Amino acid sequence: MLQVVRLMKKLNFNKILFAIISLLVILFTIFLISTNIIPLKYLILIIVILLLWLAGIFFLIVFKTKRGKNKKRKITGYILSGILVILMVIIFYYINITLGFFGKFGDNRYKEENYLVLVLQDSSFQELTDLSNIGYTSNELSNINEALTKLNEEITIENIQYDDTVTMFDDLINQDIDSVLIEESTMGILYEQNEDYEGLFRTIYTINIKTEIEITKETDVTNQPFVVYLSGIDSYGSIATVSRSDVNMIGVINPITKQVLLISIPRDYYVQLRGTTGYKDKLTHAGIYGIETSVGTLEDLLDVDVNYYGRVNFTSLEKIVDALGGVDVYSKYSFTSSKASGGTYYFSKGYNHMNGNQALAFSRERKALPGGDRARGENQQAVIDGIVRKAASPAIITSYSKILKSLEGTFQTNMSNDDIQKLIKMQLNDMASWNITSYNLNGSDGYDYTYSYPSSQAYVMVPDEETVLEAQDLIDRVIAGETLESSYDKEASDIKDPVYVEPTPEPEPEPEEPEITGTLPTISFDSDTITIFQGQSYDLMTGVTVKDIEDELLFLTPTITVDITDTSVLEIGNYTITYTVTDSDNNTVTATRNLVVLINVIDDTPTEPEPPVDPETPTDPETPVEPENPTEPVEPSDPSEEPPISENPSDGTDGNISENNNSQNEPVI
Repeated sequence: MLQVVRLMKKLNFNKILFAIISLLVILFTIFLISTNIIPLKYLILIIVILLLWLAGIFFLIVFKTKRGKNKKRKITGYILSGILVILMVIIFYYINITLGFFGKFGDNRYKEENYLVLVLQDSSFQELTDLSNIGYTSNELSNINEALTKLNEEITIENIQYDDTVTMFDDLINQDIDSVLIEESTMGILYEQNEDYEGLFRTIYTINIKTEIEITKETDVTNQPFVVYLSGIDSYGSIATVSRSDVNMIGVINPITKQVLLISIPRDYYVQLRGTTGYKDKLTHAGIYGIETSVGTLEDLLDVDVNYYGRVNFTSLEKIVDALGGVDVYSKYSFTSSKASGGTYYFSKGYNHMNGNQALAFSRERKALPGGDRARGENQQAVIDGIVRKAASPAIITSYSKILKSLEGTFQTNMSNDDIQKLIKMQLNDMASWNITSYNLNGSDGYDYTYSYPSSQAYVMVPDEETVLEAQDLIDRVIAGETLESSYDKEASDIKDPVYVEPTPEPEPEPEEPEITGTLPTISFDSDTITIFQGQSYDLMTGVTVKDIEDELLFLTPTITVDITDTSVLEIGNYTITYTVTDSDNNTVTATRNLVVLINVIDDTPTEPEPPVDPETPTDPETPVEPENPTEPVEPSDPSEEPPISENPSDGTDGNISENNNSQNEPVI
């Protein structure tokens, strides 16, 4: 018993506490080294601080002075010990969740295809066992044969192959076959081309196929330039589900010069899909065959090797922006987004502070922009710039764990955990700012047959080869180490908040008119909503097209009236404009359009009046006389010069910001 007491005196509490803390410091140091995230200079500094901290604890609770160990010294030593342990736990927690977050990237490197078994909405078929046959079509990029194999494992059924999808669905509608098998995203294209299909079919069975994505072109991301494909898909939910790629960007990153080049390619670009023959297709349709098809197609277009990809959907963007606490995004135009884009917001020219829903509406809006799909690409690049700017700022530290937790499962990438750690380590080491330059490919409107839907022509954008060659040149310059001119200000200034605009309620359905014989005209608009400022004069006939029953343009309209004639006298608010057209046979049709009047932000500072002109002073006939009216009204477009109107035109404009119309095709470098 006496020996135990003596041992306890030798092994006192303070020495045991110091030994435990020393062991924790050693384990913590080993952990920091093994993560390979902390730069060497910071790692050495941390180790020195830990050693000095340990020495202080030893002096306060273990070391004996001539006066012995007084109570105040021990309390101070205990407090320092507790603080050290808490700091190590916090640092360990943050690093551990970071490694866990990036370590999950390898878990979603696959694509999901959902093949639907469809029957007529009013048919009696409820289950697979009710069917006797099923129709399908096949192409080089489809996994339809694997889906059929899985289906035949469930039930014995006659498989009928068709050459084209339209004929197959005609037979289904005519009840010549019981059902069809089609991939969910492909069905989206059919609904886009055939509005009459909506509501005709229902799904009685779904076959899910997962395929591993194999794109391996790794490089040294800290010492060599690399190329990333950034894809935004037009869906919510699982990020692995194949879908049309609404956003298509190529990012060229030079880690040595800190230069980033973002090249935006319009969704309707008419290109040859990698692995296909015959008709070209819209770039957006490449996404329904998997991200490897999109990557290969853009490699062929831009003559570049893509090393990595990143893929997000609507859910991802909202979560990322909200997790960051909102981002400051530069808008080249003032415009109001539509309800179809995700929200009705008025964005001011310049920097706007956006939450997730506002950033999504800003990224998706197309028809309200002077440049249509081209301007939408610029907006998407601006959102990426805002995200990068916020993610690299100190403000991210306070909500770091919340951000990582909210982003789990919101995007896909094939970049390895090791490459990501190297990039983090490099950024922590030099804390350098990045120069971001954006560029947009351009093209002209057209109609043509597509690989995914060869039955009829669809709207496409024919590539402008000069912009393609310019993009290739910019890529080569960034890879060679050249620093390009930045497309954005280094610091956001004069930041505004987007203004929510109450959407115009849908008009009550008109009572059915009696059937009219003869030629019945129709009225259509480039955009369903016009946005102007209070006091602005606007020609309400801009963007209005009248056609006859044979779908031929009417260049001479007999009579057309509008219930609002002068927009300059309207107060702030929402209005409905009614257009009425009467042809030579006295057939009359009407159509409505929305008008939003906003606060006038134009400088109203009075200018000095011009001196009066002496009527007796002769005017030089060779000297042109400038018009006195400073506000030039928007002239209506000649219908003969308008491109064919499509369901998704790329350069539609509703005339809301006329001062920007001249720059809609200018690339931003």
